[in-house]
Amino acid sequence: MALSLDIVTPERRVLSVSCEEVRAPGVEGGFGVRTDHEPFMTALEPGMLTYVEGGREHHYAVGGGFFQVADNRIIVLADTAESAADIDVERARRAFEESQNRLLQLTEQDERHADEAARVKRAAARIRVAGG
Repeated sequence: MALSLDIVTPERRVLSVSCEEVRAPGVEGGFGVRTDHEPFMTALEPGMLTYVEGGREHHYAVGGGFFQVADNRIIVLADTAESAADIDVERARRAFEESQNRLLQLTEQDERHADEAARVKRAAARIRVAGG
């Protein structure tokens, strides 16, 4: 029996596929799901989501969101999601550098600190997924 994986962003359904395994970046650490996993829901950190289909790994950069599994069906409600092939590495590097520079100018008490730190994590995830 296979898992059904759907990745959805506010703009569109990014992916709908059957697979054997999904690994994701949870807010309390990375985790993996295979068939017949116990139902649960968790928040996602920006990072790399990997699914295995036919023994081959496929990578997506997710910008946070939520992950739910029940009855061998996984639904990822992601803030953003891009496949490795769709990522412009140079653009991701520029975004990382710009966000990191802005973050270095802020203190943790600054109200923009959390948003800028999330931008840094999203850009770093995109670079990692794209292999850059």
